[in-house]
Amino acid sequence: MAPPVELFHANPSLPYQAQVSLKGNKRKDFDGDLKKCELLEMLQYDCEVDQPDKRNSPVRCWPLERFFRRCRDREGTFMVETTSWEGEKEKKSARLKGRSTE
Repeated sequence: MAPPVELFHANPSLPYQAQVSLKGNKRKDFDGDLKKCELLEMLQYDCEVDQPDKRNSPVRCWPLERFFRRCRDREGTFMVETTSWEGEKEKKSARLKGRSTE
């Protein structure tokens, strides 16, 4: 069973939250700058059966793009999910360029 995970809003507290280890201690040799960490991407799918009570009902799936940053501190590497954080940056960038992300 996975350990409990603390939920928090990604902007602007994600870089601050990334500085705290699972033990609740401040990470050593990590300043919270997630931009310095390696960006990783994973594609997952969210699927639904149209009519679950009927046999051979079509299944529809939608791609979900998720982003992670692989960072390093004195203890080794750790991962931070940055999906909503990266998405906010993408939306801001698109607005500045006059494009829509919706």
